[in-house]
Amino acid sequence: MRYSHSPRFLPQKDWLRMLLVYDSSLVMDESLLMQITVVSIIALIATVGVYGVVALIVRMDDVGLYLIARARHIKGALGRAFSWLGNFLVVSLPKLIRGLSIVGTIAMLLVGGGMFTHNIPALHHILADTPSLLADLLVGVIVGSVLLSFQLLVTKVRMDQR
Repeated sequence: MRYSHSPRFLPQKDWLRMLLVYDSSLVMDESLLMQITVVSIIALIATVGVYGVVALIVRMDDVGLYLIARARHIKGALGRAFSWLGNFLVVSLPKLIRGLSIVGTIAMLLVGGGMFTHNIPALHHILADTPSLLADLLVGVIVGSVLLSFQLLVTKVRMDQR
């Protein structure tokens, strides 16, 4: 399936690509420099946004520990609020990371499966009646399982040869 410059031809899950294609379609009649500038600005904003969120997550427990330490020197409701928020940040980080690992795994299965379902016409045709999200997930799980089995087999053979 080839993508045209019209956003209506894009799969729903390709939000970033849709945003880039949509915004670049708005400046299609502009100079090449203007097109490059618009897409570059959007890509820069998306990159800074994603890495900013990651930085906040990585430093979440440090902020929590800082708030707990500061709460010892602050009396009253503000001190209790700092302490509660600090404890909340420290305690919730492992749960957040666990949740992100589950969501990330599902996302990677969807992306990997989508690469197969959208680029292999026969597979795309076989799964035409299956909702796209389910088809991508199913193919991702199957391909991932086959690759994992192969990797585990190779590892076992190498270990047995030692």
